[in-house]
Amino acid sequence: MGKKRVLFNIDLPDDWTDQTVHTFMGPDDSGIQHMLTVIIDRDAGDIELNDFARERIDNMVDTLQSVDVLKDEQKDLENGEPVHEFVCRWIPTDDKVIYKKQIFMIVDGIGYTFSADFSKKTLKTIARQVEQMIVSFKPVDIPDDD
Repeated sequence: MGKKRVLFNIDLPDDWTDQTVHTFMGPDDSGIQHMLTVIIDRDAGDIELNDFARERIDNMVDTLQSVDVLKDEQKDLENGEPVHEFVCRWIPTDDKVIYKKQIFMIVDGIGYTFSADFSKKTLKTIARQVEQMIVSFKPVDIPDDD
């Protein structure tokens, strides 16, 4: 399942911060272009996993309208990694039902938010692929060139 990754270095001035967001494109199925988005929060620090997740969940729920929460709990992934999982049903203005799934993880003081949208059908199919991708996630510490 491995794909070649493109890595790079860039020198940032002291008053700039890296707010990396990665997007992995998946299949178009049931009217949804599937993708997995990974947001990296380098400043998570010592925050508890539940607090990290709650802050981001509350921001999303406040932004969206007509959200039905289906799952909001901590669990362990197959590899034993503790995460917080949030799943909701959202009906945007075009009346298409979207199931939003987010997984929150903290590793070595760095927070990760994995986010993907599904249809009712693909919540049972493509969502399994996405979870396996998240299980395979391994942060790599690349030292600065300083």
